[in-house]
Amino acid sequence: MNRSTAVFAGCLLCGYGLAAQATPQSESQAPKQSSPTTIQSTAQEVVLDMVFRDKNGKTVRDIKPEQVHVFEDGIEQHLTSFGLVEGQAAAPANPSESMSGASGKPLTLDPMRELRLVTLVFEGLDNDGKRFFRQALDDLLKMAPEQNLYFSVFTIDQKLHCLQPFTDDHAALLKTVDKATMWSFIQYSKQSEQIKTQLANTLSQGESDAQSSATGDTAQPPPGGPTAGAGQAAWQMAKIQYDMLQQADAADREYGARATIDALLAIVRAESRLPGRKVVLYFNPWLFIPEIAKEQYNYMISAANRGNVSFYTVDPKGLVTYSQDDQGRRDLGGALGELRQQQLSGGVGEVRPSQARMDETAENAIRSNPLLWLRDLAGQTGGVTIAETNDLRAPLRTVMDEVRTYYEASYNPHIATYDGKFRKISVKVDRPGIAVLTRSGYFAVPQLKGGQQLYAYEVPLLSALSSQPPPADVFLKAAAERFSERGPKIEYVVTLEAPLSALTFKTQPDGKTAVVDAAMLAVVRNSTGEIIEKFSKDLAVQVSQDQVNDRKKSNLIQTFPTRLPPGTYSLEAAITDRNNGKVGVKKSTLMVPPTSNKLAISDVVVVRRSDQLKDNQILDPFYFPGGKVVPTLSTTLKGGPGNVLPFYFAVYPDPTIKDAPQLTMAFYKDGQYLGSAHAPPLPAPGQDGRIPYPVSLPADKFTPGSYQIRMDVTQGSASAEGNVDFQVE
Repeated sequence: MNRSTAVFAGCLLCGYGLAAQATPQSESQAPKQSSPTTIQSTAQEVVLDMVFRDKNGKTVRDIKPEQVHVFEDGIEQHLTSFGLVEGQAAAPANPSESMSGASGKPLTLDPMRELRLVTLVFEGLDNDGKRFFRQALDDLLKMAPEQNLYFSVFTIDQKLHCLQPFTDDHAALLKTVDKATMWSFIQYSKQSEQIKTQLANTLSQGESDAQSSATGDTAQPPPGGPTAGAGQAAWQMAKIQYDMLQQADAADREYGARATIDALLAIVRAESRLPGRKVVLYFNPWLFIPEIAKEQYNYMISAANRGNVSFYTVDPKGLVTYSQDDQGRRDLGGALGELRQQQLSGGVGEVRPSQARMDETAENAIRSNPLLWLRDLAGQTGGVTIAETNDLRAPLRTVMDEVRTYYEASYNPHIATYDGKFRKISVKVDRPGIAVLTRSGYFAVPQLKGGQQLYAYEVPLLSALSSQPPPADVFLKAAAERFSERGPKIEYVVTLEAPLSALTFKTQPDGKTAVVDAAMLAVVRNSTGEIIEKFSKDLAVQVSQDQVNDRKKSNLIQTFPTRLPPGTYSLEAAITDRNNGKVGVKKSTLMVPPTSNKLAISDVVVVRRSDQLKDNQILDPFYFPGGKVVPTLSTTLKGGPGNVLPFYFAVYPDPTIKDAPQLTMAFYKDGQYLGSAHAPPLPAPGQDGRIPYPVSLPADKFTPGSYQIRMDVTQGSASAEGNVDFQVE
C-alpha cells in the first residue's frame, strides 16, 4: 500500500461525521403512485477475524478449517472461506488448507488485506497517564518494523480529535505525542482542524468521490434523622446543594459517555470501509457507560463487529493500591440509604431528587467499575484488556502478534428479515486446550448505501414506511423549511412534530411518575427510490403524575439541518408509541430548486417559542444573535388582545449589490388585501451571509379567519418574496 492510500485512510477518520443528519420539505401529501419505501442494503457477508491461543497464551497457527465451527444464534453457519493471514501475506499461509469460494476456485484475498491499521486513542488521561501512553507507543513502535503497519493517534476531549493521521513514520508519531501531552482541548481541536484541512487538500488532488466523511447519593442524615432547628436547616441546605451537584455530575457523565461512544463510532464507521486487520488501542482510566447510553453503546459494538474492527483496551492507571469497586460500593450504599429513608417515612411526603434517582443510582453503582467496561468493550469485539500492570511490553507484544497473525473466516448469514435483534456469534474448535478470540455478534440491521448505519430501534419504523396502507394510529407532521440557496446544495431544516396528547403516558411502578416512550424517524429518497439521507430520535419523556394533563397540551418537536442538491425528493417520516405499539406515518414530496447567489429569502416559519442564548455564535438556521427559535408545523394561531403572531425567516443579501436590503410586509385576509407595513432597517448579515429575522406581530386586530403575510425584500433592483399562510381563531 502506498503513502497516498494511508493518507486517505487517515482522512476517513478525521473528516467522518459523528452522526448522520437529514433532510426535506413540504407538507403536501405524496402522490399515491409513489413506490413504497425499500431498504437497500449492502452485501450480507459476515467477516470474522479470529485469534487462537493455547493454554499458555501463545498464538496457534495450524488450525484446520474442519476444526472450526461458527454458530449464529445457535445455528451453525457454512463458512465460505477460512484461512491464516500472517505477516504481509495476503493469502493463507498454507493454500491447501484454505477453503474454496462459491466458484470452487481457491480463495484469493484482497491485496489491501496486507494492510494493518493500529489506531491509538486516549481519553481522560492525567499527566502520569499521558506519560504512560507515550511509553506504550514507544514500546509498540519498537515491535513494529513492518512497512505495511500504519499507526494513527486520536484523543477524545468533548469530541474526537485527530492528532496524527495514519503513517508509518515512527519519528513523526513520537513527536506528535510528545507535543500533545502538553496540549489542552483548544490545542487538540486546532491540531485536528489543521490535519483535516491538509487531508482535504490531499484528497482534492486524488479521488474526487472520497468521503471524509449516574452516579449515586451518599449524603445521609444524622442518625435518627436531621436534628431540629438550625441543625436541621443546615442539613437540608447541604442536602439540596449536594443534590444539585449530583444531578450535574450525572448529566455530565451521561454527556461524556455519549461523546465517547460517538467518537469511537466515528472511528469504527470510517475503518469499516477498509479491508485488512483493524485494531483500536484504547487508553481510558475511567470508562463508564450509564444505563441511559447502553443502547447507543451496544450499537457501536455491533458496528465494530460488522466492520471487523477490534478494540484492545488499556487501563493506564497500572497497578493501584485501592479497589476499583470502591466508588460503586459508595454509590450503592447511598442508594440503599435513600431506600431506608423512604421506608422510614412510610412513602409519605415530598420525594427528594435523590430518591427519585434511587433505581438509576443503584444500577449505575453496579456498573461503575471502569475495568468492567474496558473488558466488555474488548471482549465483545475480539480483543483483550491490558490492566493492573505497570509493564506493558509483554501484553503489547501479544497485541502486535495478533495484529500480524490471525485467521479470517467469512459466511453468509442468510438473513430473511432485518428485525433489529442481536445475533450472537460463537466459535467452537475441535481441539482441546484451544481458546478463540473473536467478536460476540451484531444487530440484524441493514446497511444503507453510502455507508449509512441503522440503529436497531429504526428498523420497525422503516418497516412501517413500507406498509400499505401507511399506518395512521399516531398523528404526525413532517416538513422541511428551505434556507440558504448558496453553494452546491440547498440548506433545509427538517421538522417532525407530534402532539403528546396522541401518545400514551405509562404510569411507572412508583405510581408517581409517567413516561412517554417513542421514536421518530425520517428518510429522504431520491427519484429512483434510494434512501440518501435519514435521521431519527429515540425519545423518553418522564413527568410526575400530576403534570400529565398539562404535558399533553404540548408537542414533541425535533429539528435537523441538512443540505440537498437540486432535484425531486420524497420525505417519509414515522413515529411509534412503544407503550401501546401504535405507529403513524407521514409522506410528502420535496422539490429542491437550483442554487443561487442572488438576493433570497427563506421559507417563513411559524414559531412555537424562542429561547434566549447569551453570546450565541452558532451558525444554524434556527439560531440568531441572542437566541434560538423552536418552530411549529401548526398554522392555527390565537388572535385578540394580549396575543402575538410569531414568525421567523432569514434574508440572504446579494454580496455584489452595495444597497442594503429593505423589507415590506403585506397582509391579506380571505384573499383580500388589508394593507402593508415597512419594517425597520435590517441588521447587517452575519459571517455566514445570513440576516436572521424573528418577528412577533401584535394580534390585537387579527379577527378569526384565514390570513397570508407576504414578505417582500428588495435590494437595489433585485427582489425576493416569501409568504406564510395561517388561521386565526
